[in-house]
Amino acid sequence: MKKIINRVQYLFVLGLISLPFLSKAAGGDALTLENPISTPTIQAFIAQILDVVVTIATPIAIFAIIYSGFLFVKAQGKPAELENAKKVLIGVLIGVMVILGAQILSGVVAGTIESLK
Repeated sequence: MKKIINRVQYLFVLGLISLPFLSKAAGGDALTLENPISTPTIQAFIAQILDVVVTIATPIAIFAIIYSGFLFVKAQGKPAELENAKKVLIGVLIGVMVILGAQILSGVVAGTIESLK
């Protein structure tokens, strides 16, 4: 019984997805899909994505560093809690380096490609 319900749900969803295409085909108008990406090159597209990631990651990283500082204060010299606070701080710093490194590497690769043209 469960298999039948899953198949009916699958067919229903498939029908809903294909409905716009079928209605356009029946009306005689050609279905056109527009490109939602407005960047001219893949380098510009990657740069835009990385800009958004850095914009979102910066406040998160700041709050994570503040949180790790809170963990250091809360540890009050207890070795186990100090290790946990160190792990959090090191993880945050590695994450920040990865994000900024990706942005720098993207700029270097884009510059190299432009110079080769």
